[in-house]
Amino acid sequence: MIIFGWGFQTIKNFGPVFKNLCSHCHNEDYWVLTRVMTWFTIFFIPIFPYEIKHHLACPVCKYGVTLKGEQVAQMKPLAETNQLLVDGKITADEYHAKINLLNSGASESVQAEVIETKILPEGGDTHLSYCANCGTQVTKELKFCGNCGTAVASK
Repeated sequence: MIIFGWGFQTIKNFGPVFKNLCSHCHNEDYWVLTRVMTWFTIFFIPIFPYEIKHHLACPVCKYGVTLKGEQVAQMKPLAETNQLLVDGKITADEYHAKINLLNSGASESVQAEVIETKILPEGGDTHLSYCANCGTQVTKELKFCGNCGTAVASK
């Protein structure tokens, strides 16, 4: 007897991409790029993914859009760079250098989007952070994310 199935999903959060006003929940926040992989399983062990989708979603209500090939290729480097800054793995100067490097290889329409998507708040106030699990904006004073309950790494 072989037990097989499908529907097991893994979700990878690439990071925040740009600030947007959600038309569903009316909150303005940094939308998060995620990948959802649906797997074929044998004996409850994932064997191979049969469906891969990329979503750009509001971190508050999870409402968003599904992205296709070129859109993902444009958004992914920006999301990963933003996540490095949010996690504190790069400094603000390194962040701006990476953004300038992304701008140098991007088309004019993408350049305008990238320039507007700085994660640092106005005035350089860096007391804000994002949950590594769901991308929800949290302050560094909090110990747990209010959205998903994940422990927030203190820096």
